[in-house]
Order: sequence, then structure tokens, then C-alpha cells
Amino acid sequence: MQTETRIQVADIPEEGLFLNFTELSHLIPEVDEFVEIEKTQGRLEIHKSGRDIEISGHVKSRVFLCCDRCLKSFSIQVETPFFYLLQPKADFGADLEPDHQLSNDEIDVYWYEDGEIKGEELFREQILLQLPMRALCSETCKGLCPGCGVDLNETACQCAKEEPQGPFAVLAQLKVS
Repeated sequence: MQTETRIQVADIPEEGLFLNFTELSHLIPEVDEFVEIEKTQGRLEIHKSGRDIEISGHVKSRVFLCCDRCLKSFSIQVETPFFYLLQPKADFGADLEPDHQLSNDEIDVYWYEDGEIKGEELFREQILLQLPMRALCSETCKGLCPGCGVDLNETACQCAKEEPQGPFAVLAQLKVS
């Protein structure tokens, strides 16, 4: 099993390169203080076509997130296949005009520089793309009370209920028939 995720383009054989990674968590750069990546496995299949590099891969990881409502830590399983077409950074978009609009084929092209592919960045990007926009420990999470801060999933709030204030408060008393 492979432990180093940086691949030298010059070292890729004509028949391609097939790499399996059993534990990538320590190689993936920290995301932020609310996301922790653990038990990450990955696979890369790399082929050269001239100076272009085609990479097919797969990543599987356990990710710990902080719930947006109750602030408790919870984990999700992330697993996804991916594909990249890489070009040398010097060639990347060199023939495009400044106001050129990218087509669907062009938008999926990335670059590499200094003759090196940073596999950990590919894995990290794919994990981040799989994270939910809103991290919730469960769809029924009630969150924290805005008044006293108690976790409403565990305890009922003891805050006094305030009557609505403002010019439209009277509308809350109307019943819809």
C-alpha cells in the first residue's frame, strides 16, 4: 500500500499507475476547526496522454462535523468516485482569450506544476465537495434555546415566553378559518 500521495509525472509508466492508500487522514491538510477527517482510504488510477494526465479515483472517509443547530459533534461517511484531467500549469489556458467563456469540457480541466501531482489535494477536495451545506446531527434536531442556551433535544426550556412586540403583533392573535 502507498503512503506518499505526491506523484512525479516523469515517474508515471506508459501503462499507467495504480495506487491504493489505506490511511490518508494524516496527509490531508486540516479543513477547519469544525471538520475532522478520519479513517480515509483512497485509490488513484493515473494515465499519461502526452503532457496531459487523466486521473480516476475513489475516496472513502469518516468525517466529524459540528451540528449547526445544537453544536454537538457527529460523524458521516463520505464515499465518492472522481475524475480529473490535469495539464501542466504553463499550458493551462495559455491559448484562451481573456473574455473566453469556458465550455463544459474545459471547466473540468485542472493543472499541475513543477512536474508533480499532489494527490492529497485531490482527495481533500473530493471530501469537501461531499460535505452537506448545512451540517445537522439529525433532521429533527431542535437546536439550542436562544434565550438560555439549553439543548432543546435533551431538556425543555425554562425561559419565560414573551409576548410578541411590534406593530404586527396583533396579527398573531388572528385565527385563520
